[in-house]
Amino acid sequence: MGDDPDVPWRLLKLEILVEDKETGDGRALVHSMQISFIHQLVQSRLFADEKPLQDMYSCLHSFCLSLQLEVLHSQTLMLIRERWGDLVQVERYHAGKCLSLSVWNQQVVGRKTGTASLHKVTIKIDESDVSKPLQISHEPPLPACDSKLMERAMKIDHLSIEKLLIDSVHARSHQKLQELKAILKSYNVNDSSFIETALPTLVIPILEPCGRSECLHIFVDLHSGMFQLMLYGIDQLTLDDIEKSVNDDMKRIIPWLQQLKFWLGQQRCKQSIKHLPTVTSETLQLANYASHPVGNLSKHKLFIKLTRLPQYYIVVEMFDVPGNPTELEYKNHFLSVSCPEGDDSPATALLLQQFKPNIEELVLDPKSGKHSKGGAKRKLSGDPCSVESKKPKRSGEMCAFNKVLAHLVAMCDTNMPFIGLRMELSNMEIPHQGVQVEGDGFSHAIRLLKIPPCKGTSEETQKALDRSLLDCTFRLQGRNNRTWVAELIFANCPLNSTSSREQGPTRHVYLTYENQLSEPVGGRKVVEMFLNDWNSIARLYDCVLEFARSLPEIPNHLNVFSEVRVYNYRKLILCYGTTKGSSISIQWNSIHQKFHISLGTVGPNSGCSNCHNTILHQLQEMFNKTPNVVQLLQVLFDTQAPLVAINKLPTVPMLGLTQRINIAYQCFSILPQSPTHIRLAFRNMYCIDIYCRSRGVVAIRDGAYSLFDNSKIVEGFYPAPGLKTFLNMFVDSNQDARRRSVNEDDNPPSPIGGDMMDSLISQLQPQQSQQQPFAKQAGASGAYPLTSPPTSYHNTVTPSPSMMHTQSPGNLHAASSPSGALRAPSPASFGPTPSPSSLGITMGQTANFASPHGTIDPSSPYTMMSPSQRAGNWPGSPQVSGPSPAARMPGMSPANPSLHSPVPDASHSPRAGTSSQTMPTNMPPPRKLPQRSWAASIPTILTHSALNILLLPSPTPGLVPGLAGSYLCSPLERFLGSVIMRRHLQRIIQQETLQLINSNEPGVIMFKTDALKCRVALNPKTNQTLQLKVTPENAGQWKPEELQVLEKFFETRVAGPPFKANTLIAFTKLLGAPTHILRDCVHIMKLELFPDQASQLKWNVQFCLTIPPSAPPIAPPGTPAVVLKSKMLFFLQLTQKTTVPQEAVSIIVPIIYDMASGTTQQADIPRQQNSSVAAPMLVSSILKRFAELNSPRPGECTIFGAVRDLMVNLALTPGGRP
Repeated sequence: MGDDPDVPWRLLKLEILVEDKETGDGRALVHSMQISFIHQLVQSRLFADEKPLQDMYSCLHSFCLSLQLEVLHSQTLMLIRERWGDLVQVERYHAGKCLSLSVWNQQVVGRKTGTASLHKVTIKIDESDVSKPLQISHEPPLPACDSKLMERAMKIDHLSIEKLLIDSVHARSHQKLQELKAILKSYNVNDSSFIETALPTLVIPILEPCGRSECLHIFVDLHSGMFQLMLYGIDQLTLDDIEKSVNDDMKRIIPWLQQLKFWLGQQRCKQSIKHLPTVTSETLQLANYASHPVGNLSKHKLFIKLTRLPQYYIVVEMFDVPGNPTELEYKNHFLSVSCPEGDDSPATALLLQQFKPNIEELVLDPKSGKHSKGGAKRKLSGDPCSVESKKPKRSGEMCAFNKVLAHLVAMCDTNMPFIGLRMELSNMEIPHQGVQVEGDGFSHAIRLLKIPPCKGTSEETQKALDRSLLDCTFRLQGRNNRTWVAELIFANCPLNSTSSREQGPTRHVYLTYENQLSEPVGGRKVVEMFLNDWNSIARLYDCVLEFARSLPEIPNHLNVFSEVRVYNYRKLILCYGTTKGSSISIQWNSIHQKFHISLGTVGPNSGCSNCHNTILHQLQEMFNKTPNVVQLLQVLFDTQAPLVAINKLPTVPMLGLTQRINIAYQCFSILPQSPTHIRLAFRNMYCIDIYCRSRGVVAIRDGAYSLFDNSKIVEGFYPAPGLKTFLNMFVDSNQDARRRSVNEDDNPPSPIGGDMMDSLISQLQPQQSQQQPFAKQAGASGAYPLTSPPTSYHNTVTPSPSMMHTQSPGNLHAASSPSGALRAPSPASFGPTPSPSSLGITMGQTANFASPHGTIDPSSPYTMMSPSQRAGNWPGSPQVSGPSPAARMPGMSPANPSLHSPVPDASHSPRAGTSSQTMPTNMPPPRKLPQRSWAASIPTILTHSALNILLLPSPTPGLVPGLAGSYLCSPLERFLGSVIMRRHLQRIIQQETLQLINSNEPGVIMFKTDALKCRVALNPKTNQTLQLKVTPENAGQWKPEELQVLEKFFETRVAGPPFKANTLIAFTKLLGAPTHILRDCVHIMKLELFPDQASQLKWNVQFCLTIPPSAPPIAPPGTPAVVLKSKMLFFLQLTQKTTVPQEAVSIIVPIIYDMASGTTQQADIPRQQNSSVAAPMLVSSILKRFAELNSPRPGECTIFGAVRDLMVNLALTPGGRP
C-alpha cells in the first residue's frame, strides 16, 4: 500500500448498514463469512476494473438494495402471519428486483363477489439507474389530495413495510371520505360536515345545532378500507345496518341520516324531561287507536306519560322542515285516556288537543294561556311550531335541551291536578274561586267559598261553624305531587286549651289526603274525603259548643278534675285526674259514623295504662248515645278511683285451684256492664256488682242475684254467704250507710238444694194468683226463685236530713244517665227489683230526688226522670198485678232501683211506723217470706277509700307476719277465697270418711272424726279467714297447745291464700288419721309455724299439702300430698338454715309411714335424668339408721322423731342440691 498512483486500491473494512429494526431482533442481517466473501469480491474488482471506486459502489449498492427488498419481504410475511392476516397479500416477489403487495381486497373482505378492485403497492429497484433508492409505485395512483400524505406514501427510507402500507391506506381513506362528503354536499348545500385527518374521520352533524356527542362519526378501517360508524346512544344493530348499507353504496347515507334525525329528536326530547316525573315510549296501546284522531298523527312521535298523573300524556309530533335537512319541526299535543280498573286491557283515548302557539308568552305570564273547550278539561298553552333555529355550537349539551317541552311537562304536572279538582268541585256544586296563583307564580291553590252543610248537625251549629271559618284552601305538597293539603282557618274558637299552639286569635287546621296511583289526582275521592272530614269537624264542633256553654255552670270539682289540653277541630283531648296524667281523646269516625274515644296517659303517668281502658267500649257507647262532654267527665270523675282499685285485682289464670289440677281458673274477671257498673267474677263462681256513684261512693251488691228479681240466681254464679256482713265492715262510720234489716238474710241457701226450694214454692204459690207460678226446673242450677221482693213499708215515712245527705248524686238515673246502671239497650244494666217504697222512702215533696244530685247539686248534667211510669209495667218485675206504691210517688220512676238508693232501711229507723196498719186497702197483703230477704242483693255504700282498702293487696289482718303466707291478696279475695274454701269443705266432707254435724248457725260447718269435733267458720272479726275450732273426744290425749297449733295451721296454711281445694283434701285426710299419727304431724306443723323455737335444727320444715312441681315424680304436681291407707304417704320440704337466703338448699322428701310396723322411711323415688341422687340417698340412709336405733313401740308413732333426727343430722354440700 502507498500513495503511488500505480498502487491499486485496497478495501480495509466492509460494514453493511442495512438493518431490520422491526423483525431483526438486533441481529446482523449478513453473516461474517458472507461479509468476508463480499470483501474478497470487491477487492478483486478493485484490482481489475478501470473505475474501481465506481464499480465498488455499484456492487455494494446493488447488494444493499437487494438486502432491503429481502428485509421488506420478511416483514411482510411476519405481518401477514401475526397481525394483518389476509388483508395484505404478496402479489409477486422477485429477489433483487421487486416486491408487489395488494391491500383492501374487497373479495377477501367479503363485501363483494366477482371481480374486485385491488389496491397494489410495488417496491422495486430502478433498473435504468441502479444508483437510485427503492422506488414506490401505487396502483391505482394516489389522489392529489394532501401533499404531506402523498409524500409519506412515496418514501420507504424507514425500511418498514407496515408504515408504508399505513401511509398508503391513510391517503386512500382520506380520498374515500372526500367522496362521501361530496355526496352529502350534493344533498345539503349547507352541509357542515368536516374531515379529521389525524384519524381519518368524517364528522356529520345530524340535527343543527349539534353537539359533538350527537354527531355521526364515520371512520375508515385502515386494514380493510371499510367504513365504520359511531353514534352515542343508538343501539348496535341499527348501527350495523347503517354501516353495511353505506359500505355497499355510499349514497345510502342520505335516507339513514333522515331516520337518525328523527331518532335524535326523540332522544333530545327524552333528555330534556328526564329530570321530570315522566315515562316515554314511541308507541301507545289504545283500544280506539284506529278511530281516534291520535291515529292520524305523524309516524314520528313520542308519547310522554306523566307518572304522577297516569291518565294524562303529552304527545310530541316531529316533521321535516322544507329546505333544511338538518332541522325538525315539533308539535305538542295533550292526550287524556281512561284506564280500566282491575285488568290489563288497553286504555281508551279521550281528548287530544294541540297546545297553543304562544308558549313564550306563557313562560313569561303563567296566568295566561288557559281555556276551556266544550266543558272539557282546561288546556294549557303550548308551542305547535317550535322550530329550532341554527345557533352556534355551545359547550356541553345545552343545545340539545328542548325547553318548550320541559316547560309543558312541568306545567301539566303542576296544573292538571288543580284542574281535575276544580272540575270535581264544580260537578258537586261546591262554590270556589278557581285555580289561583300564589307565591309570585310558584304555586297554585283553589279556595272554596262555601262548604255544603253536614247531615246530623243542627242548623245552629252549622251556622256557627260557617261564621268561624275564615278560609278553606286546597294545595299540593310533597315531591310526588300526589298529596293534597286543605288548610282551614277558624276564628272564635269556643274552647281555650292549654296547648301552646292554640293560643292565637285564629286556628289553622291542615287536612292531608294521599291520592292512590290508580286514582286521578284531584278526583272525586279527594273531595269526598274532605267532606267526610268536614262532617267530622262539624260533629265534634256540635259537642264542643254544648260543652263551652256548660263551662260557666260546670261543678267546681270537675273544673279541678279536668282541663282541655288540645282542641284542633278534628280532635278534643281532655286531661283529667289529680295530676292531669290521664287523657281522653274524642273524634268523629266518618267510616263507622260514630264518635271514637281513645284513652292514654301523659306527663308523669306516661307509659302507664289508663285505668278507664277497662270501660272504654262502654264509654264510647254511652257518648255516642248522648254526646255530652260534661256528662262524660262526670262519669270519669265518678269511676276513676274505683277503677284504679279494681285494676289492682289479680286477673292471671292459675292452675291447681280445684281437684281438676290441669284446668286454669282466672282469679278475677273484670266484666264491665256499663260505664258505671263493673261486674267482678271470682273464679267463675262468685260475682260482685260494683256501681260507681257521685260524691265519692260506690254501691256493691252480690251479682249472683238477678237484677230484675233478687229471688232468682244468675245462671253460672252462686250467692256469696256473709257478703253483706263483710262489706259492712268497710262502711265509713261518717257515712249513714244502710244496715241490714232483721228481715234480710245474709246467708242464702245454695241454689242446688231442692228440699228448701219446695218449701219456698209452696209458700209463694198463694201470692202468685195472677202470675205464672215458678216452676222447678230439674237439674238446672239457679233456676229456683229463692224469695219474693221485700215487703212494702209505710209510704208516709219521711227521710231524715241525714238520709237525704247520704243520697248519692249518681243513684237515680234516666236512660240517658251515664253513671247509672239503667242504660236501655242492655237488660243486665237494670237495677234489682225492690221498689222504693219497700225501702221506707217517701218521695213526698222531694221531686228533685230523681235528679242525680238532688237539690244539693243543681249543676248536674243529668236529666230529670219521669214520674209517670209504673213499676209493675217493667218486664220481668216480680211484683203482683195492681197499683204499685211507687206509681203514686211524684218524681219516682220504675227505673229507680233500690240499688241506687243508699237511704237507710226503714226497719232500722226510729221514725218508721208499722206497715200493716195504714197500708192502702186496695193493695194486696205483703208476701209472707219463709225466712228473710237476701241482704247481699241490697247494695252496700262504700267510699272510694274504703273500696281501695277492700281491693288493695294487703297483709292478712289478725295474723302474726311470720304466720301469714307469702301470697299477698286483697281483703275481698281473702273473703271470697274463704267462702269458696268453705264450699269446697262441704263437698269434701261428703266424699271423705267424715261425719257432718247439723248446725243452726249460718255459715258454720261442723263435722267430726273418730277423735275430734271440728267447727269451721269465718273469723267474725275480719271475715277474711276461715277458722277451725277443734274439740277432742278424749281430752286427755291432747294438749291445748297442740290443738292451737292445729287450728292455727288450718287458718294460715290450709284455708288461706291461694285457696286450693286439694289442700283441704289433704288436711281432712290428716284429721282422719289415728290420734298418735295426727299428733306427730301437729308437732311437724309446729316446727313449720314456729321455726325459731328449734334453733338446734339445721333445717326448716314445711308440711306439703299439695305436691310441689319440684317434688319427685310420684304424682302430678298439685294433687293432694297426703295418702292415708294401710300406709301413710306425705311430703315435706326441707330448707337449709343459712344467713344468705339465696344460697339455701331446698329439697322435697316423700315419707312413708307403715302403720303396721311403725317404721318411717323415704318413699321410693323413680330415677330421673339429669337429677342428683346424693340428697335422696343421704335422706334414706339417715331414716334407715333412725329406724334401726329406735325400734317402734306399740301405740307410738315414729314420724316426728324420724323427721326431727333428719333435720338434725342431714348435711348437704352445694353439689347435693337436687
